[in-house]
Amino acid sequence: MTSYLRPYIQESARIDEKSIDKYVLTIQYSLNGLSFTIFDETERKHLCLKHYTITDKDIPFSSLLTELQERELWQIDDFNKVKLIIDDTHNTLIPKDFYSEESACKYLETLQIPSNNIATDYIGSICNIYSVADDVAEVCKSHRGNIVIRHASTIFINKLINEFSERQAETRAFVNVKNNYFELAILDNDKLIFHNYFNFNTKEDFLYFILFTFEQLKIDNESIPLYFIGFIENNSSIINLCSRYIRNIRFINRDNNLKIAFELNSIPYYYHYTLYNSVSCE
Repeated sequence: MTSYLRPYIQESARIDEKSIDKYVLTIQYSLNGLSFTIFDETERKHLCLKHYTITDKDIPFSSLLTELQERELWQIDDFNKVKLIIDDTHNTLIPKDFYSEESACKYLETLQIPSNNIATDYIGSICNIYSVADDVAEVCKSHRGNIVIRHASTIFINKLINEFSERQAETRAFVNVKNNYFELAILDNDKLIFHNYFNFNTKEDFLYFILFTFEQLKIDNESIPLYFIGFIENNSSIINLCSRYIRNIRFINRDNNLKIAFELNSIPYYYHYTLYNSVSCE
């Protein structure tokens, strides 16, 4: 069989096959990679985290899912719950007061986002409208609604608001680093005041988009805390350059309420911030 998944991160505690029907499987899917966690609802603990890179971006999701199940020796229907996180930029945020099913399609079409299969998540008073690829939608339909879909930005923003609303009031910025693009969210206490994606080719591009956004919002780059999330090392060239212009750079720390198996401690928490926190976003 031709393989389209290349193992990258493979960490797991012992999975009790007899208890798999009590576990939650969460899969995060992008064109560049496929990650998953297995979560024990009884213990409220993540038992397994694995990440695969995808060798061919044109392979349909159904083929990737089939290979994943063959590799892991389980079927997604074995689990108590299954969540699928769509990790792409095919979404837009609008106030709930302006949302209707009829307008959702128009919003996506205006942004030239495919609108064959539209889904909507809710983040307080915000609607997150996004497109679900045809092959992904077909897989979900074939499992008779057993798969709950969420957009990655929904989980990202929702967790940030919940986590930082109880802290000292201030404006904070959060960068979620992806493959050749990043997601930037800015909170003013518990209010989302900015969210967007930026493609970049160089570290200079990366810094420019952040500083330009700060300038447009009249944010002082000397004082605002900038938190990094995603696949980036603390000694990377991007971090080194950003730290010359933005004094308060941090990496987001793990929530004390989040439990993970000992075997997963070797993986930096901020690598998989969205995936880990999907369990708190119902």
